[in-house]
Amino acid sequence: MNANGVGLTAAVFAVVGVGVGLVAAVGTGWAETALATAATGETARFGPVFVAQSYLAVTATALVGAPLLAGVLGVLFGSRAYDVQEAAATSGIGGGIGALVYGIVVVVLVVASQGEAATQAHGIADAFGPLLTTAVVAAVVGAATGALGSVTG
Repeated sequence: MNANGVGLTAAVFAVVGVGVGLVAAVGTGWAETALATAATGETARFGPVFVAQSYLAVTATALVGAPLLAGVLGVLFGSRAYDVQEAAATSGIGGGIGALVYGIVVVVLVVASQGEAATQAHGIADAFGPLLTTAVVAAVVGAATGALGSVTG
């Protein structure tokens, strides 16, 4: 395992997580304004439910990006590695840790952006199970693509 490779992979995940989290916060804020804050009539009555669904959908969509990023970084790191096991271990551990950091950053930014109309939206603790699942999947994807990338290098 290459500790520098693990650290670099996790750092890339963190930077991308901040970007995705900020865009997700803007998107959910827009949804909250459109569906609850500025709504009238029946939309205002059901607005908090729509807002909660928007927060959930945006968070889930953001988490889908973690295995994709693990795959790309795995192939990139693996293509520069000399050993299949090293590439798989580095990309797998880096992808798992990185995805966990990515997910935490995204969830914290989305939850921190919740306004008054988001009373039914998820909290940080609610996302813990999906965060762990995402990290495990990203670790497996990272390890597999790291090994594949090492064959091409």
